[in-house]
Amino acid sequence: MDLELVQREVSSLASPGTPGLAAAVYQGGAPLLTASAGTACLEFGVPIDGDTRFDIASASKQFTAACVLLLARDGKLNLDDDVRTHVPELSLAVPVTLRQCLQHTGGLPEWYAVQPLTGHPLAEMTEERLLEVIARLRTTTFAPGTDFSYSNTGYVLAAVVVRRVSGQSLADFARERLFAPLGMDDSVYRDDASVPVERMAYGYDNHGHPPLRADTQEGAVGDGGVVTSVRDLAPWFGFLADGRVLGADLRDALLERAELADGTALPYAFGIYHHDVAGRPAFGHAGGMHGYLSNLLYLPDEDLGVAVLSNQRVIDPLALTDRLARLLLGEQPEPVREPGQLPAPDHAHWHDPVSDATLTVQPTDAGLDVSGMGTFLPQADGRWHGQGEQVLQWLEFSGDTLVLGSALAARRAVTFHAAQPPSDQAMPDGEWQCEELGVTASVRDGVLRVGRTLELPATPAPAGLWQAGPFTLRLEYGALLLSGGGLRRLRFG
Repeated sequence: MDLELVQREVSSLASPGTPGLAAAVYQGGAPLLTASAGTACLEFGVPIDGDTRFDIASASKQFTAACVLLLARDGKLNLDDDVRTHVPELSLAVPVTLRQCLQHTGGLPEWYAVQPLTGHPLAEMTEERLLEVIARLRTTTFAPGTDFSYSNTGYVLAAVVVRRVSGQSLADFARERLFAPLGMDDSVYRDDASVPVERMAYGYDNHGHPPLRADTQEGAVGDGGVVTSVRDLAPWFGFLADGRVLGADLRDALLERAELADGTALPYAFGIYHHDVAGRPAFGHAGGMHGYLSNLLYLPDEDLGVAVLSNQRVIDPLALTDRLARLLLGEQPEPVREPGQLPAPDHAHWHDPVSDATLTVQPTDAGLDVSGMGTFLPQADGRWHGQGEQVLQWLEFSGDTLVLGSALAARRAVTFHAAQPPSDQAMPDGEWQCEELGVTASVRDGVLRVGRTLELPATPAPAGLWQAGPFTLRLEYGALLLSGGGLRRLRFG
């Protein structure tokens, strides 16, 4: 295992004076190597090292799930409990179980999409304020247990359940039952962003120059919120190996894959995705939030763990952990795809009838220009592959259908159908009320306004729809139906 290759790879990715990253390789529950590059605080020139702490965003979900599983083992709750049993103020019209909350099969609308509609400031979001918003939701995006849709809402509710059942905040419960027993003294749920955290890297958005500060500010946790360092994560990888300290039963429960009502097995477990690296079984979870990106990856057959934590938004931690794992395994990097020759698709406009998402594709000299996704190039595998930030995405055309897929287990393939082109008619003026959220939507002169702050131009889209920022708008029997970002046809009557 050539650790020097890992050191050189990481060192090449960032320079002093730029945001950067820390990485570690683990075996036997101990770090074999920590490597770092770049700067934790540009203002004071503080370098990143193995003890620098980062917000790991959604990679936190495995720790939240472990807390709920501990309470289940204690007999304080059951994973098949209706979440309304523990959070009775929820207005959900159908049962959603704790298991479905944790495995993204409950159809819970995504709170990050709901929040801008309500006008609640993200920077001031606390668990209490967010629960007030979530508690109003009545309809799920699909019948619970019948589909998979990644939703942070279920994990915020998990944090609420931990507090209600244990009498402790998720931060306190995790510190007492997870982090302290494992000796992870630098790992905490940061549920009060106003409290300074020693050795924490500031977050930056470095897509432009100079980099801009982009720190996490909200105090709602569960879906994210863990702050940790690559050195402090070592005992967690020991637990993922064999359940040491916390119990093999807890480890096995954490890795149990989700299953839909029709028996379909999913790659998602409890805060962890199953996939493979170089043909070997692997599992882990990535995270991204404001100025931070992360990925935790474990290969059980080799007892090999890799973590990448960063305070920037350019270096892809998923691609990097895969690359580092291949280096350590002595495997060749993922082969470069060969260019190919493919005919242009038969249709330019496409619609997903499930999510109401639309795409427009236009042939160019370089390949296909895909609305909102950039350029896709033809390759020898018969697919069009994305470039830049969309490098893991691909398109496959067959007559009147288009499949949008991804190399990531986290993203299921979506089938689009050929659709009529956008109308040349502006969206009609009108006003509608969403009883679930208690907000009003209006359209005046082609501008959509929702709640207190959201204001977006509404432009014609394929399939007789309109597009307003990340949202697709449909008019049906006098109602406005809003989709996008984890929402499916939220009704404004």
